[in-house]
Amino acid sequence: MRVSWLVVGLAAALLAATGTRAEETKLIMTTISSPASQVGQENYHGWANRVNEAGKGIVSIDVRDGFTLANSTNFYDRLLGDVMQITFGSLNYLAGKFQLSQVMALPFVMDSAEQESIVFWRLYKSGLLDTEFDQIVPLYFYAFPQVALHLTKAPPAPLADLTGLRIIIAGQIPSAMIAKLGGTPISIALSDTYQALQRSTADGLSFPMAPLPDFKLDDVTRYHILASLGGGPGGVWMAKAKYQSLPPDVRKILDENSGEAQSRRVGATLDRFEQSARVKLEASKDHKVVTLRPEQRAAWTARVSPIIEAWAATDEAHAKVLAKVRELAADVKAGR
Repeated sequence: MRVSWLVVGLAAALLAATGTRAEETKLIMTTISSPASQVGQENYHGWANRVNEAGKGIVSIDVRDGFTLANSTNFYDRLLGDVMQITFGSLNYLAGKFQLSQVMALPFVMDSAEQESIVFWRLYKSGLLDTEFDQIVPLYFYAFPQVALHLTKAPPAPLADLTGLRIIIAGQIPSAMIAKLGGTPISIALSDTYQALQRSTADGLSFPMAPLPDFKLDDVTRYHILASLGGGPGGVWMAKAKYQSLPPDVRKILDENSGEAQSRRVGATLDRFEQSARVKLEASKDHKVVTLRPEQRAAWTARVSPIIEAWAATDEAHAKVLAKVRELAADVKAGR
């Protein structure tokens, strides 16, 4: 009888453990993107599908597209408030909080979204950004391609600068850059950008090429200027407190499917879509895509280069971050 009770006790303990283990962790993820976005399907849904496949019975991610739970300006607060547990978000919209991360927006420092995303991850892992990432954890970085300028109509010729043009832009460095080029930077949420352009509240926006169709912005812009005006610090985040509260096996699944490898994958996807979108716009009779002539590029570079110098001169932390980014950028470009 004693043996029987021992067996029963062990069986009950095993069942209890199994019952606890079978309680799958469910996480809501917001994309702040259109459900029709091909980029979103690959970079958000594709990632979540891989996590769900690897984490069957352990973790399940429920992806929510659109702006119902979060948008480009409130995602940080809503993430910390546990409205959702994972979200994409651009740090450009968080004024004052991520000053060092703005290194990703500096012009003429890097060449591609893939390079930027890998550099951003390695920079984070170096510890130089610890003061900024005290409340959120990056699962993977989503550094944007070099932005282009998209105008509602052709600017006055010759295109010496952006004088007289109101340009929608997010972030301190991109705004300063537009101002250096003679334009007027305007801060408008991405969800309100279409109407602002349609109603002539703004003359254009600074934005990557690939996502234009996702927000129908190619319907209200006609003239596109390709220039290496910097990328941007984006990523897919969790609140640090929430991440640290997850069971170890859940964190393991997330970590194994995130990090530098996923950052590289996302960057390469963005570059591919960027090129594809450019080709489509170039083939459209309703759009004109231009590249700065060598003398224009030289003039624009000279006008915005003081922004890089001033950024690095802010303090020792800024100088160290820029030096590290240049080191990492060279490593990635060399295939290291």
